[in-house]
Amino acid sequence: MYTDIHFKGYKSFPDNRVTTLANIKHCNVIIGKNNSGKSSLLDVIATSVDENYFKRYSRAVHDLEAVFTIDSDALGSIFSQYSSIGNINQPGEYVKRYIGQPYRVSIDHIGTKKQFSMAENENTNFTSSPLGRYWENVANNISRQEENTVFRRISAERNISPEIESQDEFLLEDGQGASNLIRKFINYSRYDESLIEHTLLCELNTIMKPELEFEEIKIQQINQGEELLWEVFLREKGYNRYALSQSGSGLKTVVLVLLNLLIIPHSTGHSGKTIIYGFEELENNLHPALQRRLFDYIYTFSIRNNIYVFLTTHSHIAINAFFGKEEANIYHVVKDSRGSGVKKIDNYIDKVEILDDLDVKASDLLQSNGIIWVEGPSDRVYVKHWLKIFCGSKYIEGKDYQFMYYGGRLLSHYSTEQTEDLLNILTTNRNAAIIIDSDKWNRQASINETKKRIIQEFLDHKMFAWLTKGKEIENYIPASAVMETFDCEGLKECGQYELFPIYIEKVCSNFTSQKVSFAHRITAKITADNSKSRLDLKSQVEKLYEQIQTWNS
Repeated sequence: MYTDIHFKGYKSFPDNRVTTLANIKHCNVIIGKNNSGKSSLLDVIATSVDENYFKRYSRAVHDLEAVFTIDSDALGSIFSQYSSIGNINQPGEYVKRYIGQPYRVSIDHIGTKKQFSMAENENTNFTSSPLGRYWENVANNISRQEENTVFRRISAERNISPEIESQDEFLLEDGQGASNLIRKFINYSRYDESLIEHTLLCELNTIMKPELEFEEIKIQQINQGEELLWEVFLREKGYNRYALSQSGSGLKTVVLVLLNLLIIPHSTGHSGKTIIYGFEELENNLHPALQRRLFDYIYTFSIRNNIYVFLTTHSHIAINAFFGKEEANIYHVVKDSRGSGVKKIDNYIDKVEILDDLDVKASDLLQSNGIIWVEGPSDRVYVKHWLKIFCGSKYIEGKDYQFMYYGGRLLSHYSTEQTEDLLNILTTNRNAAIIIDSDKWNRQASINETKKRIIQEFLDHKMFAWLTKGKEIENYIPASAVMETFDCEGLKECGQYELFPIYIEKVCSNFTSQKVSFAHRITAKITADNSKSRLDLKSQVEKLYEQIQTWNS
């Protein structure tokens, strides 16, 4: 697949401006308002890779060009067949220096056939190299490789219905042909029926659980008026079977995605071909939890099988599902008085602009999946580090969870209850955890009434509350980390109820005014080994991690 696609003038995209789809990865999410140009962008992508789409749309797309990264396959035998070219011996070895560089080609016609040719490229010097005239052959080599590529699409309007028996083997973008395709793979000896009865069924359960779990998929004939049709049936675990055509649109969408990913590559017309997928608005009629599982499945599948998927969507769920993932891109399609344009989303501010464009309010999202309330910013440094060393945390701050500060005495103004006198923590996010310093001077000391109230409210709402076993959060810091940081010896562990500023004063006299920088410095020396026996630290961090897992499940 190409790394970039450039074009002008298709439908709402202007003739006088180059539109670029840059840095294409395995999963590419195209998001924008209705009629902004998302589906048109899929047309252009399909035109650039699939001969049939090229015949249909290429006359309407202007200046279509593509960039790909040169590998040994692209060079093929073009240079290695020569022992020398001009004054260059072993030109096959000579051109290896270009492997990994971008190569830009124009995609045009020779009659009705797609043709690749060298395009001007300011970033590389192929044409000016001693082998310049031979690079046109590389473009021709690409053209031959592309003849084996097809673009598969699922449209926003789709369905699976009972079908009259047909000898044709097809699956259209609106779902037509799905029942017959399943029938053929189950009933025809030239196909492996386990692809439907085992592989597809297992993957369907992977996505649908825990809400639904199926133990059988069958195809049988039914009478519909005077017609005899083939109908797909699913048997839910512990329940009777029911017809797929009578099921919800969300289930049909998942089945269509799986048919395209798992079954179509083994069908007669697609076996051995490179398939690129374009799925439109998969979120239609899907619960948010099911959307997340489907998007995660597609992402993992695309990497594991080295395929490329383009998804158009209006869903903010897709933004969170793909934003920040290594092999995923988000493209924002915007239409104004000058026409449509594409912007690749690379940072949080761009992400927020998409939400504004989709008219998604912060109250609609409840922002991050959960909030960890801590007293101040130094606590955040310790907690993030502990999650990493004890749990190998895979969760991302700002996406999977977020920190908020309650600032010591300000805690008395917060509550989890609905009251006019106090600020409700749950209006910030319905998922919350809190970490509170006990401030106890000895074992017999009691905590104040505000802390008792907050802890009880969290527990009543089945939320995580951590009251430090020592006086403050710094009492969990191991002496070995302090000695290694400040290059000293003979320091005892900080006592459970010892005042940490006094404990640390001999080696760090400005601790109180530099708590955050101290936290960053000391955590570099805090390890799982030197911290695992510090009071209840390890068990509390593991409980917090379990809470974060629950928020993101």
